[in-house]
Amino acid sequence: MLETESLLIQDVAERWAKQQRRRRRPLAERTIASYCDAWRSFCRWADEQGKRFVSQIGVHDIRDWLDDLQGYADRSVQTYHHGALAMCRWLADRGELKCDLTLLRAHARDALPRVMINRAPDVPDLRRLVGFYDHELPAGEPGSREERERLNGLRNAALLHLLFSTGARISEILAVDIADLRADHGGIVTRLRIQGKGDKPRSAFVRPHAQRAIERYLALRRVSGPGGTPLFPDGPLFISHGPRGLGHRLDRSTGWRIVHHAAESMANQYAAEGKHQLARDLRAVTPHSFRHFIAMWLLNQGAQMSEVSTLLGHTSTRITEQYYARHTDDRLEELHDQFAPDPDLE
Repeated sequence: MLETESLLIQDVAERWAKQQRRRRRPLAERTIASYCDAWRSFCRWADEQGKRFVSQIGVHDIRDWLDDLQGYADRSVQTYHHGALAMCRWLADRGELKCDLTLLRAHARDALPRVMINRAPDVPDLRRLVGFYDHELPAGEPGSREERERLNGLRNAALLHLLFSTGARISEILAVDIADLRADHGGIVTRLRIQGKGDKPRSAFVRPHAQRAIERYLALRRVSGPGGTPLFPDGPLFISHGPRGLGHRLDRSTGWRIVHHAAESMANQYAAEGKHQLARDLRAVTPHSFRHFIAMWLLNQGAQMSEVSTLLGHTSTRITEQYYARHTDDRLEELHDQFAPDPDLE
């Protein structure tokens, strides 16, 4: 075994994932990826604290990192907590975690938000937010910072449009490859096959606004490589444009930051206009908010619960009913108030 001092915090996720995949009954691949995202987030926080080695992790560190997660939904904080503790348990089993695991878990629990079960949150109207990144930045020289920012802007626009069009989970969207989107005629498909929870495939639908945003992004990638060659023409749709991690698939934390930046910026605009409630609502927006917005919009437009359930990829209609029954009741109350007869009291 390596000496404890030689084990870097940044190396833990890769080693844990490799060991996890060798188990007879490993966690689902998406869960492994989600937990690794959580640990990478903790790595960035630890690096800011001057901590590089596992031996430097203290009993308060997971709690302090969770407290520092700004702009994340409560359920995402819960998921990141589970992921970080899974890594810490693995380190403790190997004898490489020097602090007391029981105390670390107890302190981490204090930072957890209280999550209401089986209820979709209220979300603001996201129809304006989806176009936040649509303004294309000026072109720059290939490989320059200006050109990278231009690529990032078009990529971010495509991400928001695809989230809004499909109502899919952020992990499902980030797993899409370019080949998944290409139709036989070379354009962008209208029906996308994605892998949902438990690796169950389902159809998601790409509306014209999302097709245009994706095509604009891919069109620039086709001429952004050295000498005007295609830049990573195959593989992941959503990639990093560097300079570090150039060509790597975006992870969930980066996807969250893209959405949070757009929502926070628009919230600041509304706050300056005196629309403080709308600003507060926007600051709570996460990638999952698009999913809730689409579901509630469809239900309010008269879609059947079973149809929305299938679109969202829920394993049963009961899950959809638990999440959205309250919003259906709100619509029924409006209907009743509008059309129910009044007594004739004269």
